[in-house]
Amino acid sequence: GSPHIAQFVRAHAGELACHGALWEEGGTDAQGRPGMVLGRRGILSVELAAQTLARDAHSGAAHALPNAAWRLLAALNTLKESPEGDGIRIPGFYDRAKPPDAEDLAIIAAMNDPEPTLREQFAPRAFVAGRTGRDLEAALFNPTANIAGLTSGYQGPGFKTIIPAQASAKLDFRLVPDQDPEDIFAKLQAHLAAEGFEDVRVTWLGAMWPYKASANHPLVALTRRAAEAVYQKSYELRPMAGGSSPVYAFAGPLGGIPVVSAGVGNDRNRTHAPDEHVRLVDLLNAGRHIGRILGGFGALEAA
Repeated sequence: GSPHIAQFVRAHAGELACHGALWEEGGTDAQGRPGMVLGRRGILSVELAAQTLARDAHSGAAHALPNAAWRLLAALNTLKESPEGDGIRIPGFYDRAKPPDAEDLAIIAAMNDPEPTLREQFAPRAFVAGRTGRDLEAALFNPTANIAGLTSGYQGPGFKTIIPAQASAKLDFRLVPDQDPEDIFAKLQAHLAAEGFEDVRVTWLGAMWPYKASANHPLVALTRRAAEAVYQKSYELRPMAGGSSPVYAFAGPLGGIPVVSAGVGNDRNRTHAPDEHVRLVDLLNAGRHIGRILGGFGALEAA
């Protein structure tokens, strides 16, 4: 979420001019098949904060004094059509959201069903909006509103009879091409004010912009051939990832270059967990993959 990467690339665009970029993401799935994600969603991270009292009060006064936690929950409740769905109620939120094209849908139709892996890893009670099968993959082209954390009142052992004076929530909005985090931030502020929550403070925490490459670019094809030679398994393209990446900071300012991946990730490396890890075999294979991409790039450009 660095605010300076894109600025640096724009300032040094002449020195960084290139035909494509090799990124550190990528790896193998649960079956050991190599693959690459063509696109990454953008993100807008914010904090919403409500304050209803100068200090916490005794809950015996709950008939008279307003509760910041309830105030914040009421504001959050205006953001989505339902907790189980993904419809976002902010006016204009979807105006610039670009749906998957025919190429994207064809890739998704040829992919493995992601549902079994998601069920095994997370055991969800149900999927958002009741989705199943490959619809779970196509839904990556839907922007989201996520509550990452809530803080208010007393959280210690036992109980404490207070009315919280303050409450806050950390949220992130995952955005799809061609949404702009700055535009969404302004619309979020306007929405809360229109709903009567102008007292709820909205703080910008960070952002990244969405990005997507074409599956038909020659560098993408070279990356696939190189991977299949190393891993001796079929290569799987994914049109969109659920997460975000500073890829946009290079691809956009450098003229929409393709960004390909040859990484060390595997389906069970527990990304972002305390025991996140890299297997040695994945490190070695990624090195071989990168070597083949670099070796084939000269011939690609000559052609």
